[in-house]
Amino acid sequence: MRAGFGKWELTPPMGIELAGYGYYLGRCALSVRDPLYARAVIIEQDGARQLIISCDLLGLSKAVCAEVFRHAESYGIPAKRVIIVSIHTHTGPCIKYHEGCGYTDDAYVATVGGLICRAVDEAAADLAEVTELHEAYAPFEGDHIYNRTVADGPVDRFVRGFTLTRQGKAPIAMVNAACHGVFRGRVTAVSADFAGEVNRLMEEQGYRCIYLNGLCGDIDPWKPTDARLCEFAQIVVNAFHQQSRPLLPTMEGGELPFTLSLTSVTEEEIRGAAAHAVEIAGGADKPAARVALTWEKEMVEKLADLRDTEDITSKYLLLGGVPVVAFPFEGFTKIGQEVRDILGRPDALMLGCGEELLGYLPTRDDIAREAYAALESTFLYKRLPVVPGEAERLGEETGRHLREILQ
Repeated sequence: MRAGFGKWELTPPMGIELAGYGYYLGRCALSVRDPLYARAVIIEQDGARQLIISCDLLGLSKAVCAEVFRHAESYGIPAKRVIIVSIHTHTGPCIKYHEGCGYTDDAYVATVGGLICRAVDEAAADLAEVTELHEAYAPFEGDHIYNRTVADGPVDRFVRGFTLTRQGKAPIAMVNAACHGVFRGRVTAVSADFAGEVNRLMEEQGYRCIYLNGLCGDIDPWKPTDARLCEFAQIVVNAFHQQSRPLLPTMEGGELPFTLSLTSVTEEEIRGAAAHAVEIAGGADKPAARVALTWEKEMVEKLADLRDTEDITSKYLLLGGVPVVAFPFEGFTKIGQEVRDILGRPDALMLGCGEELLGYLPTRDDIAREAYAALESTFLYKRLPVVPGEAERLGEETGRHLREILQ
C-alpha cells in the first residue's frame, strides 16, 4: 500500500460574501482568520487507487465535482473511487447559490475546481510506502456540542479516523468528528472554523492531516466562542490519540446508488407552503419570507418538470476493513447510528456534505415537528421536501448494502 497527501489553498478574495448565519446579511470577507484549503489523500494498493478530498467550504457544486472527477481519471482513479466532502464552515464562501445565504462570486467559483485538482496533484507526487495502518476510535467528553433539533437528542461523541505511517515521509492522519462549522459566529473573517484548528494542531505534531466532518445536520457548538473552538479542537485531537489499533493494509471503494422519494406537489400546495412561511415570518418583507417566495416562484415556473424521485449516490471506502461513507446531505446523527448498528461497527465513519450539497435530510420525527431542516431549509436549497422516512430508509439500505460487501 502507498499513500500520498496534498493540500492547496482555497481562500477567496476579500469582499466576497460569506455563507450562512441567516438571510441576506451581506456579510463579506474583510480579513482572513485562517486560510481555507482543499486537502487530498490518495491511497494505492495492487494497482487500484482511492482519492479522498476534504474542502474547507460550506459545500460544493456538481460542476466543481465533475471537474475534479475528470482530473482524477488522469491518475487512474474512476469517479466511483473519489470521495469529496466539505467541512461546512459558515465563514467561507458559497460555491453554489443557496437563496439568501451568500451570493456566489462567479470568478472565484470558476477557479475552485482547478485549485482542488492542484491538491490532488500534490498527493500524487507525495506517494510513499505505508508501513503501518492504524485505526483511531475513542469517546470524548465535554459540553462543547449538542443536538440543536431536540432536547437530549443523540450526539455522536466519538472521534474516529486513521493513521497511515509512511516510509521516509510524514504520517497521514484522517480525523473525523461531527459538528456544524459555526463556532466563529457572524464574523467577517474567513476561517475553516474548528476543522481548521484540528488540522493545525495535528500538523504541529508532525502529521499531514485531513479532517473529515461527520453528519452534522443536527449538531451545533454549545455556547460557541473562539476559546471554546480551540478547546473542542484540542479535545478532538486528544481523543484521536487516545486509542489505536493496527489494521491490515487493505482497501476497497465504490458507490451506493439510492432513489430518494420527494413530496409530490401541486401549484396550490406550493403556494400554500409559501403563504404559511410568510405568515410565520411575520410578513412578506421579512428575510425568511423572501426566501420562501423566491422558492415559490421558481417551483411554480418549473412545476411541469418537477419529479417525485431523485437518484443520488453515496460513496464508500473500506480501509483496513473499517467502513467510511460519504452522504450528499447535512445528515442527522441518528442515520449514522443506524448504519453502524446494522453493520455492528461503531467505529464506522459517517461523513456529511459529500460532493454537491443537496441540503438537509431530516429524520421522520424532525419532519413531524415541522422543524427548520424539514421545510424552511428546502426553500433556500430550492428543493422539494423529502417524503417522511427517507432518511431512515437511506440509512437502512446503506447499512444493508455495506453489510453484504463486508461479508
